[in-house]
Order: sequence, then structure tokens, then C-alpha cells
Amino acid sequence: MLLACYNGEAWIRLQLESILEQREVDVCIAVGDDGSSDATLAEIARFGGDSRIRLSPCSGRTGSAAQNFLRLIRDHPPEGFGFVALADQDDIWNRDRLARACHELATTQSAGYSSATIAAWPNGRTAVLRQAGTITEGDFLFEGAGQGCTFVLRADLYEEIRRFVMAHQSLTERLHYHDWMIYALARCWGHSWKFDSAPSITYRQHDGNDTGARTSIAGVRKRLALMRRGWYRAQLAAICAICSAAAPYNPVVAAWRPLLLANTGWRRRFPLAVFCLRRGRRRALDRLIVAFAVLAGWI
Repeated sequence: MLLACYNGEAWIRLQLESILEQREVDVCIAVGDDGSSDATLAEIARFGGDSRIRLSPCSGRTGSAAQNFLRLIRDHPPEGFGFVALADQDDIWNRDRLARACHELATTQSAGYSSATIAAWPNGRTAVLRQAGTITEGDFLFEGAGQGCTFVLRADLYEEIRRFVMAHQSLTERLHYHDWMIYALARCWGHSWKFDSAPSITYRQHDGNDTGARTSIAGVRKRLALMRRGWYRAQLAAICAICSAAAPYNPVVAAWRPLLLANTGWRRRFPLAVFCLRRGRRRALDRLIVAFAVLAGWI
């Protein structure tokens, strides 16, 4: 289990408790703190007598959740474990989360797993967030598999990803979403993925969320603003470079790369928009937003 944290004193104790209370599985938690300036480490120290929690030695700040997770991945081989899960500092896990994930991976013969979540706001409002489970051949090129805090990977896939990350560190330096990269690598290598429609965690919403739930008009506006500034195109280019290095002969990657990297113009925009509409996995509104951004020249 890899848990990345930074200034999470308000949440991390309940998260650690929910992980340690997992049923029917043995857990070991590698915690990577990215130079917290609050009492996060003191909260972790409350569990000092529990050998299942290990604070990973970190040299300097990485500056982002993605880079913190990538450092954890590089530093922790899966020796002795059958599965590797990712954990954020501010969620609360269902007690059967890991047992259910491992069962789903085994019964479906999948290499990776993600689930729905229950977003919970301080005012008591909740909403179930689900991912579309119908995989398309190219969805991984421009979208991930939902919240990375629900990811559970078979150990062999995790080690394959770990080796790639160690060998191609320069390709991952621009990534904002480590979980998108994990899904993209799994899919471009031909591994299967299980989307679980049952929520496995409570996804607590607060001002410090890296991304948070996007269930409002404000969330749509924020995404469009990021697209206008070129942020999304830069992330697409980073994922494209990673997939090209990982699976250069994958036909979908080979078709996507020249479209994405072509000079801006209408001859590029129309086929790229059609590619996004047809190859996407998420709901129609999300795919339409991306296609609109392409036609507007933001991607």
C-alpha cells in the first residue's frame, strides 16, 4: 500500500485507521510525506507501535501528489505482496475495500482495478461518483480510470510500471496525474482493467483536494479554463510520449500521436475531435467538452 501525504493532519488519522481495519487481507502501508509543515508526521507517530506502517525516507520535496506517488513507486518493489493499492491521505475506506478489489481482480482476471466513490462535503451532502465501465480501444490516451485513490494493481503489473518509471523518469516529470499514467500503461500493454460500480471509499471534499469531485457548473468551467491555458494539451502530450515509449507498435498510439502533435489547423482539428468523440469512455458530456476544446484550438 502506497500512501502519499502532505499537510494532511486534519484527515490522515482516520484514513490510516480505515486502512488498518481492512478485513480478510494483510496490509503494509508505505507512507511518503512530501515535507509537511503541519502536524501530519505527529499524527502518523500516533501509530508508532504498529509495524504495518512504515514512513518512507524522502529526500527533499517533490512539490505535487503525482511526483510524490512516483517517488514511492520507484522506491518500493512489491516483494512479498500479491497486490499494490494507492491511498490518498484524506479518504475513509470501506472495511471490505481491499478484499473486494482482490476478489474482483482474481475472478475477472484483470490486472488493474478502480471503483466508484462516495463524495462527501462538510455540509453533509454526498454524491456517488462512478466511471463508465465500457472500455474503448483508445480511452486511455485522453482519460484515466477514475480516482487513483481507488486503484489496486496486481503485483506483476505494478512491477512492470515501476520498472518503466525508473527507466523513463524524464518522461514523467510533467505529469499531474500519476493514476492516468498507470491506467495508460496498463492499457497500452494490453492488460485488462476492472471498473467496479460499487463505491469503496468515502472521498472527503475540502479546499485542499488536489482535484476533487467535478459535479457542478463551476467544475466544468474550471476544466475549460485549464484547456484554454494549454494545460490539458500538455498532459495529453506527456501521456502520448509515455505510451509511445512503452508501446511504440500499439496501433491506437501510433494513430493518435501524429494527430496530437500536428500543427494547429482545421485539418487537424476535425479528425482529432472525431477521435476523441469515438474513442472516449466517459459520459457524452465529457467527450463533447473535449471535442469542443479541440475545435476551439485549445488542444
